[in-house]
Amino acid sequence: MKLLSAKAKKLLQPLRKTEAELSRFLAEHWVMLFPSYTFITREFKLDGQVRSRGTAGRVDILAYNPSTKRFVVIELKKDRDKNINDQASDYREFIEDNFATIYLLALEQHEVVLPKSTLISKDVEVILIAQAFSQPDIERARKKKEVITLIRYGWYEEGYFLLDFLNNDPDDGIEKENSEKIHKIKNVIDGKPVTTEVDLYFGVLHESSRLYNIFYNFLARYGLPEVLVQSSKIKLSTPNGLTFSIIANTGKGGYKAFLQINTDLDFTNSINFTTVDRIRPGQKKKGSVGNERYEVFIQNENQLPAFIAAIENKVG
Repeated sequence: MKLLSAKAKKLLQPLRKTEAELSRFLAEHWVMLFPSYTFITREFKLDGQVRSRGTAGRVDILAYNPSTKRFVVIELKKDRDKNINDQASDYREFIEDNFATIYLLALEQHEVVLPKSTLISKDVEVILIAQAFSQPDIERARKKKEVITLIRYGWYEEGYFLLDFLNNDPDDGIEKENSEKIHKIKNVIDGKPVTTEVDLYFGVLHESSRLYNIFYNFLARYGLPEVLVQSSKIKLSTPNGLTFSIIANTGKGGYKAFLQINTDLDFTNSINFTTVDRIRPGQKKKGSVGNERYEVFIQNENQLPAFIAAIENKVG
């Protein structure tokens, strides 16, 4: 990278800085450099069999990504990316395996506001920051999409500092989000219906969509639920800690249901329509759709008020 000072009419020379100086500089200017991430701490110590050779480790910077709801491991190299990838991978796997401990340490030892642990993904992102990366590492990171982000930096005389996102630039996501907002506003002006992620999930399953809206509006009376639309389900998380997985059905199949609601609340003996315990005695939870234990199948609109009343009886 070259940086020209037109005012001084010269190329600015790169500075040789230590990893500690780089870490301190990033932390001091965090809000300007990484506005999309929540800073937790520098030099986050990991105790245990962290590295592949059985030693402890220390994360250069630990952060949190509110957009993906994941912890972020940031590793620094003052020069090239030699060994930085393997080191960060060790740290990522250790945090994923010891998520509860890391979450509590982040809350108790550092002044950071995080969502409830149940609302944070157990997956961990990695950001690697170095002066240069090999082309194979760049291609590998781009294939892994959100898992690994590569940032090239340059530090120059006269106080100039450069960050270059080689992939996953947050500004790209902001630009896309703004484009989608503009498109929705244009649809409103033109009198066209606004298509949301929830609408796209249900598609032509209008009865499933209608029953979902009734259920969502019930939950919203106690505080707006957090909505996460995925390819196979919609995740609803309430302010009081309840979670539901909503799955659209055609009204056909084994239970002939229009809506499947997965929940950790046990209604197997309190409602007179189909509820299935996904855990058999001595066996693992069946199926991969949602983490909740029980499946409730809503086959018609009359069953939904009964289900809602059962929830109210359990949680007040």
